[in-house]
Amino acid sequence: MTAVAEGAHVEGGLRLVAVLLAGYLVLGQPVVGGWSHARFRRALGTDPRALLHRYRRTVLVEWSLVTAALALVAAAPGLDLADVGVRWPRLTGGGAPYTLVGIAGLALSALLLAVLRTRVDRGAAVTAPAEVLALLPRTTRERRAFAVVAVTAGVCEETLYRGVLLGLAAALAPGLSPVRLALLSAAAFGLAHTYQGPLGVLTTAVLGGCLAVLYLGSASLLLPVLYHLLVDLRVLVLAGGRRLPAARRPASG
Repeated sequence: MTAVAEGAHVEGGLRLVAVLLAGYLVLGQPVVGGWSHARFRRALGTDPRALLHRYRRTVLVEWSLVTAALALVAAAPGLDLADVGVRWPRLTGGGAPYTLVGIAGLALSALLLAVLRTRVDRGAAVTAPAEVLALLPRTTRERRAFAVVAVTAGVCEETLYRGVLLGLAAALAPGLSPVRLALLSAAAFGLAHTYQGPLGVLTTAVLGGCLAVLYLGSASLLLPVLYHLLVDLRVLVLAGGRRLPAARRPASG
């Protein structure tokens, strides 16, 4: 792994904005996410559109955060898009192994997703924590809406928790090692999923750490975004299962 955003810096009033944005990603998003999920759970038994509303809030919040983050990058003379991972993966030097292994792993993950789809089509039972099951789409409209959520999460969450967060961390605290940056990304990503319970925090933290290593090695968000998309598309595969547990929803839903 190598350090990201080498030489990047944020000065003046933009430095305060950068601190606030990074602080929100680490500490604020767990609170907002928990509130949003609690609101969704309260509405689940009475509102047949509760899940669609939850999806729409997720899309709105994440794209708003990415817009604000990229506006900060555009306004800061010491930052550019390459500092937040908007570039092609490294294919030479020390980054090449990360990129090549990442591509191979991506192909294997796509194959495993196809195998999972076959198992689900054959009636394999779907098991997951209750908080995750409640978020699975069950109708055609919900599945279409979740596809938008999957693209949003893949692009926005990787931009925020890998590209922007680590770019700002490197700019605000020069000298942070790649290992510490990866741990920061893992911790922030795990905490953002606090609403999924302790197991959800742990699994998403591990995933976030792995994606951070891939990002720091390849210096690009491209492979992490594609991996994230595959993880979320897995939800659509599970949601198509014939033995998907029923959610507590009103009959009209």
